[in-house]
Amino acid sequence: MTQSTSSNGVWVSHAVPVMSQEDVRAQLRRILGGGDFDAPERVRRFLSYVVEEKLSGHGDRIKAYGIAVEVFGRSADFDVMSDPVVRIEAGRLRRGLERYYLLEGSTDPLVIDIPKGGYVPSFRWRLDDQEAPEPLSPPALPPDEPPRPRTSGWLWRNWLVGVTAALAIIPLVATMVMAKRSAPTQQASLLRSAVVVKPFVSLTGTAETEAFAAQLTDELLSQLAPRGELTVFRSEDLSALVPSLSAVRSDRSSGKRHILEGVVRTSDSKVRITSLLLDGETTAIVWSGSYEADLNSNSAFELETRLASRITEAVSSRLRPAATVH
Repeated sequence: MTQSTSSNGVWVSHAVPVMSQEDVRAQLRRILGGGDFDAPERVRRFLSYVVEEKLSGHGDRIKAYGIAVEVFGRSADFDVMSDPVVRIEAGRLRRGLERYYLLEGSTDPLVIDIPKGGYVPSFRWRLDDQEAPEPLSPPALPPDEPPRPRTSGWLWRNWLVGVTAALAIIPLVATMVMAKRSAPTQQASLLRSAVVVKPFVSLTGTAETEAFAAQLTDELLSQLAPRGELTVFRSEDLSALVPSLSAVRSDRSSGKRHILEGVVRTSDSKVRITSLLLDGETTAIVWSGSYEADLNSNSAFELETRLASRITEAVSSRLRPAATVH
């Protein structure tokens, strides 16, 4: 295989090595052993699982359900609609890979990526990022090649328009079918208490505190989602969930919709988290809690997990009675 790269404006071709499974596994070990791959153990298992599945020729099996069961230990009745754990952890995995390749892995020859819109990893040499420019104009026809009849271009365009229209209709039909199939699951999830988790805000203004607040929000979503009495939404996804949330908003008498938000402050080696649970209709404070911890005596992941667990238990216990009312 050859690849063209630019040197002082001149494009030259050179050989690109064939990528083997051992090359990919060596890069996986390099990432997992790197200090700049800032991710908890479950995210590391996530990355190892999808890479090995792809190398084993099972890329078509890499779906949210399989990841939830095989990696995160969810039960066989796992519901993708009501438990967003895979999507949440995939976002954390992508951020971890991005950080790694910006820092420690900036000179690594092989890139492992999880493209958005799915969970199947992609592998590429860094040389693949250096592509030759597109030609400014199509090449001229050879002198001995007669010009194509104008009618053939007209027929080709008509055929292309017809195929494009058919391809555009197929996703619409598929979406309508899937919407009908998922409706019972969505209606069932609305019978439970709904919690909208807003990103926790850093009041300190440092990059470290902002990263801690974002990771704490992800950890809360990951721990709240498996709770059987709760339906959990990320606030950034509200625009895509308007039809579902409208049904929750209409049930004002039961007060089933709540908003969880919080702020993070750091001073010297201390971190303080203040969290509020608000009624979704009246914005009245249903519950509040403050937590302090020593940043030096705990790893960031242990601290996020422990604080998220305490907030999750408090929120769940507060909303559990409402979930049993008929």
